[in-house]
Amino acid sequence: MSGKINGVNSSPTPASPAASGAGQRAPAASSPAAGATKATDSVQITDTASHLITAEQALADIPVISPVRVGRVSDSLAAGTYKVSAERVANKLLQFERLLPQDPAESPDSAE
Repeated sequence: MSGKINGVNSSPTPASPAASGAGQRAPAASSPAAGATKATDSVQITDTASHLITAEQALADIPVISPVRVGRVSDSLAAGTYKVSAERVANKLLQFERLLPQDPAESPDSAE
């Protein structure tokens, strides 16, 4: 069984000189285990991992910045017709604030 895993370097990086074989002797040709059996490794990917790989590949195809949206905003800025909703900005700031961890040392009264 062979398969490709995206995002994984195919050449392993040795962790130590012992792992890379530096300073080790080659096994003797007369060794009884030499070539007698070949060990095989197997890996099973869970359904969750398969779904994550599919999602990652789908997201990789979506651009981070939408050129169409940037063009529309640029055009409206140049024309002077870009409108900023103060209510929307305030709501987004509040949403972001709620995501931040609470500092128990700070209390609402200490902001004065």
